[in-house]
Amino acid sequence: MDRAWWAKVLMIVGITAIATWYLIPTFFYFKLPADVRNDTEVLQKALPSWAPSAKHKLNLGLDLQGGIHLVMRVDVDKALRTKTETRTEQIKSTLKDKNIAGAEAKALPDDLRVQLTFNNADSAKSAEKIISDYYQDMHVASGTDTTVLLAFNDQDIKRAKTDAVDQAVKTIRNRVDQFGVAEPEISKRGSDSISIELPGLKDPERVKDLIGQTAQLQFKIVDDDNTEAQNLFSDVQLPPGVTLCARSNHCANAENVPFLQGPDRKVLKELTQGKAPEGDEIALEKQESPGQAPTYRTYLLKSKTEATGENLIDAHAALDQTGGGRPYVSFEWNPLGAQDFERLTENNIRHRMAIILDDQVMSAPVIQSKISAHGQITLGSNKDYNALLAEAQDLSLVLKSGALPAPVTIGEERTVGASLGEELISRGWKSCALGILLVVIFMALYYKLTGVIADLALVLNALLVLAVMALFNSTLSLPGIAGFVLTLGIAVDANVLINERIREETRAGRTPRGAVEQGYGRAFWTIFDAHVTSLIAGFVLRQYGTGPVRGFATTLIIGILASLFTSIVVTRVCVDYLLKNVFAKKISV
Repeated sequence: MDRAWWAKVLMIVGITAIATWYLIPTFFYFKLPADVRNDTEVLQKALPSWAPSAKHKLNLGLDLQGGIHLVMRVDVDKALRTKTETRTEQIKSTLKDKNIAGAEAKALPDDLRVQLTFNNADSAKSAEKIISDYYQDMHVASGTDTTVLLAFNDQDIKRAKTDAVDQAVKTIRNRVDQFGVAEPEISKRGSDSISIELPGLKDPERVKDLIGQTAQLQFKIVDDDNTEAQNLFSDVQLPPGVTLCARSNHCANAENVPFLQGPDRKVLKELTQGKAPEGDEIALEKQESPGQAPTYRTYLLKSKTEATGENLIDAHAALDQTGGGRPYVSFEWNPLGAQDFERLTENNIRHRMAIILDDQVMSAPVIQSKISAHGQITLGSNKDYNALLAEAQDLSLVLKSGALPAPVTIGEERTVGASLGEELISRGWKSCALGILLVVIFMALYYKLTGVIADLALVLNALLVLAVMALFNSTLSLPGIAGFVLTLGIAVDANVLINERIREETRAGRTPRGAVEQGYGRAFWTIFDAHVTSLIAGFVLRQYGTGPVRGFATTLIIGILASLFTSIVVTRVCVDYLLKNVFAKKISV
């Protein structure tokens, strides 16, 4: 045999060895109990030291191993209202920096507009020029000599909605990654929904809690110096269970500003509606004590957000060594965030700073000194240690993965049982094995020795498909199994075409070598064209399909490429070897 033939043999042997090596993690994956096999660390410990990393394994889809399917709806209108309020603050700051005297900015979030009021017409005209230069996504909707009504451009509103959903997809993906879920499927559905498939997870409540948190971290100053707030709730008719704590009624825990306490968050929200003085707002804190039901209290806060979690670079759960090992969340700022936080704390020493997460006050410590890069969030206490630690870990994951641009709600929830998955796996693999067995028997009987060669190529084809899927940590679903069986059929079809061509050339009186040369030569472009056509279809399905369709397309693409290799290269190497020995006088086809 010549050197080219030996080179092909070495290549085939090498590829086969590598493919087998990459299937080792998948072999151990299926040996592990179903409830721990998705834990990458457990799988890594079970692998031999010489095996590939545990991340190179074949995963099972939601339909094969059970899991959670959610459809989350993004409140894009809320995102736009928040954008309007944020823009109002930005415009205020810009006009102040540009020395536009007497400018007042008021957000009209329901109309997505900002209303500006000025002392004179010249200031209004100057402000219009500044805003057109700095905020090109807004335009003047209407106005008078001393007022300007700004509105967002229609195309920018449309883009903002799209960006809100895209950002939500990215944030949810980051949070889901914290679960260590193998191959989660997260994709946009329509204009405001996100489809989430989490194979292997069985606790939908924890998933919803972690994914659904808006995680908008804000820092605001508690307005303890507001002298106008001494009678803040004096005219409120307190329902049963709600108490007013103020110095006027000799409350033992009275503060400079009166506050309400009660067991019902909704009731307190209704009582405090519209009570905050101008420039202030009222927020609630959930208070928990061991052995008691949680209660809520009010805080009077300055409306201005002094800092947000936008510049947060790290957050992790830690234990307070001075507080009996109580879990808390420690966080760290980037240089820009540290600069803002340092300014905030330096200017408000001896004042209370409210740490607000998702519109709820987490704590309100007194600023004792200037703080720059590091901070912490303490948690409620009416939980045992493990629950507190889990809450601290989840909160740190949420903060690290970023904030959702708008609240999300559950639109659809479906849990796939593990027993159903196992049944589907069994049926799927049985049908696959039966199909392959029938094909192998037919090829061996009908094409004799060349049929056996085609069977060997078929087995190698299956090995390569599974190995490549494992290499890229792909997910195998029921449609994926269908795609796998289909590619085996395509591989067989290519060998049938080659063998039939060889038969025709043999009947035409050619020598065995001549028949093989003509058979492979004439069948090549037919096989190539058919495979390329199927490849194009596979890429289109993968590009525009979702969920199971993408799984089917992925398996199809890998299988077609493997089929080209095994049907044209592998079988030819085997036939060339037999031509020197067994097929020297007569080819068995």
